[in-house]
Amino acid sequence: MKISYRWVKEYVETDFSAQVMADRLTNAGIEVAEVVPLVTGLSGVVVGEVEAIEKELSVTPAGHRLSVCRVATRDRHYTVVCGAPNVAAGVRAAFAPPGAALPGGQKVRAARIRGQPSEGMLCSEKELGIGDDAGGILLLASDAPLGGDLVTYLGLDDWILEVEVTPNRPDCLSVVGVAREVAALTGAPFRFPVIQVKEGEREIAALAAVEVEDPELCPRYAARLITGLSVAPSPPWLAQRLRAVGLRPVNNLVDVTNCVLWELGHPLHAFDFDTLAQRKIVVRRARSGEHLMTLDGQDRALTDSMLLIADAERGVGLAGVMGGANTEVTEQTTSVLLESAYFNPGSIRRTSRSLGLATDAAYRFERGADIEGLREALDRAAQLMADLGGGTVVKGVLDVYPSPRPHPRIPLRLERIRRVIGVCPPQETVVRILQGLGFAVDEAKDPPEIVVPSFRRDVSMEDDLAEEVIRVWGYDRIPSTLPGGSLRLVRQPATLRLIARVRQALTALGLAEVITYSFVDPQRLRLLGWDPASPDLMVLRNPLSQERSILRPALVPGLLEVVATNRHRQLPDVRCFEVGRTFRAGGPGGLAREELMAGIALTGLRSHRAWYAERDSVDLYDAKGAAEHVLAALGVEGYEVRVGASAFVEEGRSGEFRVAGEAVGWFGELALGAREGYDLSGPVYLAELSLDRLGALPPRQIRYRTLPRFPAVQRDIALVMPQELTVEEVEREIRARGGALLKSVMLFDVYTGKGVEAGMRSVAWSLIFQADDRTLTDAEVNALHAAIVEAVGTRFRVGVRGA
Repeated sequence: MKISYRWVKEYVETDFSAQVMADRLTNAGIEVAEVVPLVTGLSGVVVGEVEAIEKELSVTPAGHRLSVCRVATRDRHYTVVCGAPNVAAGVRAAFAPPGAALPGGQKVRAARIRGQPSEGMLCSEKELGIGDDAGGILLLASDAPLGGDLVTYLGLDDWILEVEVTPNRPDCLSVVGVAREVAALTGAPFRFPVIQVKEGEREIAALAAVEVEDPELCPRYAARLITGLSVAPSPPWLAQRLRAVGLRPVNNLVDVTNCVLWELGHPLHAFDFDTLAQRKIVVRRARSGEHLMTLDGQDRALTDSMLLIADAERGVGLAGVMGGANTEVTEQTTSVLLESAYFNPGSIRRTSRSLGLATDAAYRFERGADIEGLREALDRAAQLMADLGGGTVVKGVLDVYPSPRPHPRIPLRLERIRRVIGVCPPQETVVRILQGLGFAVDEAKDPPEIVVPSFRRDVSMEDDLAEEVIRVWGYDRIPSTLPGGSLRLVRQPATLRLIARVRQALTALGLAEVITYSFVDPQRLRLLGWDPASPDLMVLRNPLSQERSILRPALVPGLLEVVATNRHRQLPDVRCFEVGRTFRAGGPGGLAREELMAGIALTGLRSHRAWYAERDSVDLYDAKGAAEHVLAALGVEGYEVRVGASAFVEEGRSGEFRVAGEAVGWFGELALGAREGYDLSGPVYLAELSLDRLGALPPRQIRYRTLPRFPAVQRDIALVMPQELTVEEVEREIRARGGALLKSVMLFDVYTGKGVEAGMRSVAWSLIFQADDRTLTDAEVNALHAAIVEAVGTRFRVGVRGA
């Protein structure tokens, strides 16, 4: 938020420079990101008066007629050629005589234009660097000091503080709020704007009415009526004040509402009173299907969750967001009904996000406005409108406030401040600091009670008051001390320990961890076989973009985006993993579910590209092996691998892991259709494991055994078996028949081709036999080996290769 240094100094007496003021605010928790001069490079520009239009020249390509003007300053006359459409005899304007400097390093010199000498130039806002309007010269008040320095007259010797206000401090979204902070920090006197409303004779209750149908969304609504107004350009001081903070002047009535918004921080809205049906305001929820044309010219479709400002017949404004075009203040407006209200922050936030309509008013209302301060803002604006528009403020205020909110009272103990902060200033200092920040202090109570003002919604308990005291008193006053007391070791939660083991296992394999968005693109989900309209998916009601509108049901979409991003940037070898949560809606009436998963994606070469490394590509078994490495790291034993299938993996190129009959993960090769959807040229292998399900398994009992004292015996077995028969089934039978003496079964060869029938394959294992109490004889090993061969052959009808 832009804050004018000169504007702040109107309400606090301080000699601090803008930079020192910014430093003090930042040290107190109100961050000032930047301090910049309002204008740079502007000098020598003065107030000039166009005495006469001596003659007109030809028309410019832009369609403007060039005029030869006689311009007077305090002690000299100039001949100036000007093409501005608003130049006229008798006006006073910004004039740059020869020798003046304009922003951007431009020096003004005498010149000839269309053969006519021109001594200087009449300047627009844009040429002066104080605004964006280049459509005409900057006109000044008729009483502007002729020949006076423009920088001094308009207050351009100013600095702009860019204040970064946190969401819990909406009171600092105003000049007065910042001035109050500066006063408390410096001890300088703070002056609130003087508000004196001169009212007419007629009563507002006889002319207008306000009805609030939904006090939950609008706890308070106040309005004043100003009649007999004339719409005109704003005076220079007001227009320049708005330009300084980045706002565009419109007219005297609209500019007053913007000025008070910046000054006091409370949004206001002005209705053309004569356009309100039955001269009545009704605050209600919008009706389903209702539409409103807002001030930006957009037709807005409303829902019944939105709060609407209406008259007796139709909607006239989106509460707290933007007014309606049908009651806009125009040049014909003579009477204004001025609104100052408090709206439910959550309601304003939902409406603003739903319509994609972000305004200065919504920004403040959704952070929490001051429900008690809205009358001050209303009176201030009514006073200024009447003064600048020549109108009369109708007597009385329409103020609907059915449930006034009491000010919280919080007892404050000095011992508590000392305990929380480690140091405490004297009580008189504490009282001075809090009173300077706008808190009332009841010292008659023991301990003293602090009355929290309505604009400090962030203060709700004693520790909040302690924070207020120390940030103003100074964090540098806290003494440096070493921590004391006993330290207790804290054991990490089981879930964090599980995640740490998974990360360690996968990084040890050379995989890189990635973190992807939890929101995914519906079109990408469709590529992977999900229906975006499925009730099982969690769809965001108001997503930031359509590409991030569904909570991910799996880690695969994000991992594939990582693979695609790297491949498209000439990084073809990707080995990555992610640990994160997936989300399912649970169906109609069901509870949403989150599941902690580990996902793996592999593509490209198995090893780094080097002269000494083989150039083998990763395959399905790399993904399977990485997942099994995780299972081993988690101590999972007795899992089974079953053939599996899904919509986004190649048929016959996938499988799933099961423990006690329950699926705990899967692996597979990405299907061609999905791969083409991600524009991936090479095969991609994926795996996912449910860490929630794996973490719920009984922990493995660690057993220790002595190193073997007796030698082992190795035997090989090669079987010719059908392609559809899985290796795991055969291995399970081998282990069952081998008993306690069979220590290891290692698959070392799979062969198809010459010498093996079609539809068959040769599979070979290496078997290790060993006893703990003796050396096995050849006879024992041969007998056990023969029993294994016979059992496997009988059960699966397979034979030994070469037999």
